Amino acid sequence: MKKPIVVLLAALVAVAAAAGARAVQYRGEANPGVHVLGSDVGGRDRAGVEAAVRRAADGWLAHVVELRTPERVVHVRRGDLLQLDVPATVDRAFAAGSPFSLGETDVGPVWRPRPSTYVEGIAAYGRDPVSASVEVAGTEPVVHPAVIGLRLREDALYRTLESGAERVDAPFAEIPPAIGDPAARSAAATARAYLEAPIAIDYHGARRGSLSPAQLAQALELRPRTHRYAVLLDRDRLAALVRPRLGKWIVRARNARFAVNGDHVTVTRSAPGRDVDPDRLAAALSNAVHGDRIAHVELGPRNPDLTTAEARALKIRTKLVSFTTEMGVSSSNRIHNVHLMADYIDGTVIRPGEAFSFNRVVGPRTPERGFLEGQMIVGSLLLPSIGGGVCQTATTLFNDAFELGLPIVERHNHSLYISHYPLGRDATVSWGGPDFQFRNDYESGLLIKASYTDSTLTFTFYGTPEHRRVTATTTDKTNFKQPKMTYAVDPSAPRGSVKLVHGSGAIGFDVTVRREVRDAGGKLLRKDTFLSRYVPEGPTTVYGPGKKPPGPYYVIPET
Repeated sequence: MKKPIVVLLAALVAVAAAAGARAVQYRGEANPGVHVLGSDVGGRDRAGVEAAVRRAADGWLAHVVELRTPERVVHVRRGDLLQLDVPATVDRAFAAGSPFSLGETDVGPVWRPRPSTYVEGIAAYGRDPVSASVEVAGTEPVVHPAVIGLRLREDALYRTLESGAERVDAPFAEIPPAIGDPAARSAAATARAYLEAPIAIDYHGARRGSLSPAQLAQALELRPRTHRYAVLLDRDRLAALVRPRLGKWIVRARNARFAVNGDHVTVTRSAPGRDVDPDRLAAALSNAVHGDRIAHVELGPRNPDLTTAEARALKIRTKLVSFTTEMGVSSSNRIHNVHLMADYIDGTVIRPGEAFSFNRVVGPRTPERGFLEGQMIVGSLLLPSIGGGVCQTATTLFNDAFELGLPIVERHNHSLYISHYPLGRDATVSWGGPDFQFRNDYESGLLIKASYTDSTLTFTFYGTPEHRRVTATTTDKTNFKQPKMTYAVDPSAPRGSVKLVHGSGAIGFDVTVRREVRDAGGKLLRKDTFLSRYVPEGPTTVYGPGKKPPGPYYVIPET
């Protein structure tokens, strides 16, 4: 009995010794039987494993795969899309297997995406989802089907490539649109119910005609909500369609007005009116669509745009400042334009905190709005222009705002010095170009009133006095510039023409006006500096198209 036991113990010792010897043998080397991409790396040190892995990966990455996209098939090397993480793969190889293994152990390499224009190009085959839409063509609602969006699933693409597949369908995820076809068809059905027949208008039992499907289509709106379309009526447009039918029962609201008597202002009372109520009208139309197609219309109170209480809250009570400029030598057209612009500005109310914009209040200077041809300054030239005289109007307003101590938001001086304006205190404007703007920082509103003769223009501001103290100083003229030849291109002149325009020879110069504004207690509210640069009025050579001036030039705008 003792002999078998001794033999068994000897065998175990031998096995242990062999295992120990094998472990010692593979110390610092990959375990036996470890394979990466079909390459046996067992028994190799780290450098050997890395070299073997690189060789195997080069062959694997050089393989061309067929890549199918939604629109075409492309053939691309795996190496254009993937790259091997060598250190991670080597680490994985050394961690695999066992010194005692007698079989093979396959180790998957570690791949990383390679930045590639191929993937960007494939992703470009995707598309954003498009919601179904509804439009009214004439009087028929038309549904445009939704389009499902597609987005490339890059992670799935790379996983498929890493698996070694030779044919790969680019995986795209579907993105549903926000509004699908059923929701659009439902909205179209609702719209169709509005437009299938006329809707009669009834006022206190009397028929006042009807709205045709074409008229109803003008007022119908389909607005997208989260996952549907809301079918709505444009209440204001609907009211405009119905209002003429009820004209003799409508009473216009009367706004409160500011009446000027000398230096003082009083408020004339507002009065409510009676008019079509857009909300009630829309509700009546909706009821008619789901009933007998007769809309029973009622008039409702119409509040004035400016009530007595609102007007009084503006605290416009008395005269604050008035400024007058001389017309100088002016044509009848120029005088007409100045008067017309004054009429546009007359009665303007600027609420506390609001800004006044000359261009916004006066609007475009066009023949259709009553403006005549005058003159404008371009460079050192006086040229014909519709609306000439605009700068006198802006200059007068600028001096009112200046004397009142208001913040000047935007102001530009004329390019030429005009002697009948205060030195350095002129303002020029142009539609679509320079503007004149100031802001009302008074606690009260400001009312602008205009008055004029053929030789003068006056603007007067009214509000509640804050007894500001405004002091101004004007520097001497500096930086004198002698007249010299300037150049211009006139696109409307004859092609290839050259024309010399003699200037007055006036010298150009700079001048600065400084202003300090203090409140009634002497606290400084603001300090402003207004720099004006006036160009010399020398000769100008004007070139027609096709001729290039020999020096810097400006282009004369077409009028």
